[in-house]
Amino acid sequence: MQQKDEFVGVIYGDIGSTEFNFAVNGQSVRKFDYISAPHKEGYILAQVMDIKRYSDLKFEDAITQKYQEETPHVKSDVSAFAGVIGYRDKRGVLQVPRTPFNTGGRIIRADEGLIRHVLGLNANKESGAYIGLLKGHSLPVFLNIDALVQKHICILAKTGGGKSYACGVLVEELLKKKVPMVVIDTHGEYISLTKPNKDKKEQKNMQKFNVKQNHYSSQITEYSPHSKANVKHITLNGVNLEAREIIDILSAKLSGPQIGVLYQAIKELKEYKSTYTIRDIIEAVNRSKSNARWNVIASLESLDSIGVFSEEGTSPDELVKKGKCSIINMKGVPPDVQDVVVARLTKELFDQRKSGKIPPFLLIVEEAHNYCPERGFGNAVSSNILRTVASEGRKFGMGLCIVSQRPAKVDKNIISQCNTNIILKVTNPNDLKAIIQSVEGLTSQTYDEIQRLAIGVALISGASLQIPIMTEIRTRETSHGGRSVDIFKGGTDTTYTPKIPKMPPPPQVQRSSSPSPPPKKEEAFTDKAKNVNRVAKRLGWVSTDDPEETIQILSKEAEKMKENVYKYLESLAKLGRTFCHEKDPTCSKCPMSQGCQYYVTQGKKGGLFRKK
Repeated sequence: MQQKDEFVGVIYGDIGSTEFNFAVNGQSVRKFDYISAPHKEGYILAQVMDIKRYSDLKFEDAITQKYQEETPHVKSDVSAFAGVIGYRDKRGVLQVPRTPFNTGGRIIRADEGLIRHVLGLNANKESGAYIGLLKGHSLPVFLNIDALVQKHICILAKTGGGKSYACGVLVEELLKKKVPMVVIDTHGEYISLTKPNKDKKEQKNMQKFNVKQNHYSSQITEYSPHSKANVKHITLNGVNLEAREIIDILSAKLSGPQIGVLYQAIKELKEYKSTYTIRDIIEAVNRSKSNARWNVIASLESLDSIGVFSEEGTSPDELVKKGKCSIINMKGVPPDVQDVVVARLTKELFDQRKSGKIPPFLLIVEEAHNYCPERGFGNAVSSNILRTVASEGRKFGMGLCIVSQRPAKVDKNIISQCNTNIILKVTNPNDLKAIIQSVEGLTSQTYDEIQRLAIGVALISGASLQIPIMTEIRTRETSHGGRSVDIFKGGTDTTYTPKIPKMPPPPQVQRSSSPSPPPKKEEAFTDKAKNVNRVAKRLGWVSTDDPEETIQILSKEAEKMKENVYKYLESLAKLGRTFCHEKDPTCSKCPMSQGCQYYVTQGKKGGLFRKK
């Protein structure tokens, strides 16, 4: 394959077949850059995993030199450590060389053709989901749609790491490909997919990723367990529930005798009624003579009271339609109700998919640690069915996407079943350990890199990729509903005291022996200049009423103190805007009040010591 002849270094030292060191030529090589190394098998793709600078300056010499003003001449060179990725054989299978590289081999920068060929970035705009750009390159990353949906996905990051943003990008791409989806939206973030992205900062980045603002309102339907205006009310089928189905969705576990009472009550109901509801089961249990019936009745009453069961229920074929996305908005729904809805809804969808009554689709579960927690971190009635979907769903065309900010609290069996992993910044040691143990292809070195990921950069593995790659997640076309809420928006709130820049020492007061010239017309000065003059005069630093003269005096003093003139003047102007008003100044809150002549001389007379 044709290579870009950009010489970047020479192989040296002890050399293996899976790693090597090379002396860097120039300053153009960075960590995680892709390079190409010559071998008898052809050009081999490798990646820079570490880079260091070595010098002849010893510690003893540095101790001596630090007391001298002149910078010593130091000879230094840069060395890089590379990990070998491999090459494709004639069958297209990724291979790793079995013999070491040659000493003195000339390393060149890998071109995008080789990178795409070896890494397996074969999906394109027509067949793949455009997730972003390869970090450090303008090479678009497309993930194979079939691999995404058939073999499950997990998106993991710490709070604020960008997991919901990345999931939103994925949903946009799947909507373009008409893939049916059902989203368990715990916090009501995904309805923003119906609105275009109007964020000005993000619009500037759209050109970089070659995307345009868009919306998918025609493909999205919102549902909620609560009755809301303009939102469809989702209900679950509560007719003819079997005892085992009821046991699976009860938060309180029944004892042996209690289970027996439940089975007997349903058996008797079936003899006389072809259709029955939860209320019918409660009445049947109440007729039992066993003392165990009381706990069974309490559990059934609790289940019935959540108000999501009906005689018909929302049909699965209404939720799963080609090219459509159904968002189950759980915002404001109690956690126990959320748990029951997810458990029962997932089972209904899975049963319908197994029987072929609904098309293949993807189920996305936000805040998955609430619905399938790791043993020891809590219990959820939805855990069992989600484990079943994770292990068996791909055989029936039901994909699962798990999104969580606490990987350590998510069932490890479910994470390990996910073939595609989108991992953003994670710093918690327990979460990192859980990721490394559950995700294939990650190493101890990856452990360190995940902590250093920039916000918006993801480590992606699986989805037909041969090795994990770093990807800069593209800008969303739609509005991001999971954006953090600003607590303080600025303004003139008097309860908030702005942080004043560190003030330089006051200049010496320069008083003119002759009378001050008459002040110029106010129109000649800006508000900022007036603020500076007023503050400086009240502090006692100048005696003139002329803002221009004041600025000249203060500028000279700032230059003498080697201070930035404009920062110095800006700090005074900020005092004028915030505290030192022309009328009714709030002197008691001003950080310069203790050295202010105006405050000392006028404070008692003008009532300035009273807090405003």
